[in-house]
Amino acid sequence: MSINFCIIGGDLRSFFLAKILSKEKHEVKLYGFDKLENFKEYEKYDEMIKNSDNIVLPIPFSKDNQFVNMPFSNKNIRIRELFYYLENKTIFVGNINQELKEELHKKHNQVVDFMQKEEFAILNVIPTAEATIEIILKNTKKILQNSNCLIMGFGRIGKVLADKLKGLSAKITCLTTNEVEKAWAIAYGYETIQIENLQKNCTKFKLYDIIINTIPKVIFKEELKEVKKETLIIDLASKPYGIDRKIVEQENLNFIEALGLPRKISSNNIS
Repeated sequence: MSINFCIIGGDLRSFFLAKILSKEKHEVKLYGFDKLENFKEYEKYDEMIKNSDNIVLPIPFSKDNQFVNMPFSNKNIRIRELFYYLENKTIFVGNINQELKEELHKKHNQVVDFMQKEEFAILNVIPTAEATIEIILKNTKKILQNSNCLIMGFGRIGKVLADKLKGLSAKITCLTTNEVEKAWAIAYGYETIQIENLQKNCTKFKLYDIIINTIPKVIFKEELKEVKKETLIIDLASKPYGIDRKIVEQENLNFIEALGLPRKISSNNIS
């Protein structure tokens, strides 16, 4: 059975989704990709919405909570303007805040947040981990084999990243935030530091060649002063981040902010 979809904005993941849906004989209309060559799109997204039952919005939905995220368009759509047309629809979106989600529900929309789906979130970790390893290889002079790596946080990203780095013969230590994370890290055979013992382990920070944070909470502050200048520090966490930017700057550390890697990967692969 053919289903109609209206895809508005997003990165190349949205564009490739449109191709997949079209191959499966669904009716698909796109808006917000006018920067792509040889691409024709509908001029009026309000008419597209009116004639579609299923609306696919970007991941993340917005970067400023004012405009829809449309990196491949020269046009802008205000969120309030878009919401005017969204009523009695099934809406697929990623990383939309709760307030906006509730507004959509009030207009009798069914909202499916991709990032709340465990199976999607797990698979989304893979490009994050692979892109992180690419960053490491490009920004360190040492080989990964036998490098001492500290991974802060042992959730979805921490687990996959640790496994891939271990496969490259790196030595892994995990900073765990609770007893469950600690148990998993021990089960995988990694050294562990518990978050409450962070300051007690300050002297160990001189040992690490690579430090990667996945925890969206500023926990690494004064401890940064113990880190070697050549140590590569990568922060993958969203705001409020996990690495104190002021101390990084004061100590002139080798630091890289690497946020939204799946989106950046898809945005950099236009071919």
